[in-house]
Amino acid sequence: KRANQWRRWLQDVIPSLLIPYLSYIQLTSALRYTNAPGQPQQDLGVCRAGCRTRSITVACVHFDVLKEINIIACPCFPAPLQLLCHGLFPCAPVAPSLAVDLRVLEFVHLLFVHQSPNQTAWCDAVETFLDGMGYKLSCKVSFSNSHACSDA
Repeated sequence: KRANQWRRWLQDVIPSLLIPYLSYIQLTSALRYTNAPGQPQQDLGVCRAGCRTRSITVACVHFDVLKEINIIACPCFPAPLQLLCHGLFPCAPVAPSLAVDLRVLEFVHLLFVHQSPNQTAWCDAVETFLDGMGYKLSCKVSFSNSHACSDA
């Protein structure tokens, strides 16, 4: 299953998103000017070609809000492309249930490029930040350890 998913990302999804991604980067001046998470996004429309459609609810992670959106995906306008048009990157190649704001991904990318090998301070900061936002990690080990935790 993982090999098939990786193949789909590599051969289908990523190549199909390259030009739309570069267009989005240009349109938003390198992610400087995007719609704020609280503002409604533009309506991308529904397939008029008569394709078989699928309704998908996607949890979207932004810097300051976690919200759900509903999209109608079809073969000519798949979910990853629709999410990219909203400035989000999907977690799965076909029917994603989670997407992350491109600005968040860029921030995390830069953070890990510039981060020192000692990750304890960063992990403590993330735990404190999430705690302040009302998210509690329900485990006895800290975020910096590689043990599985569930959020409450």
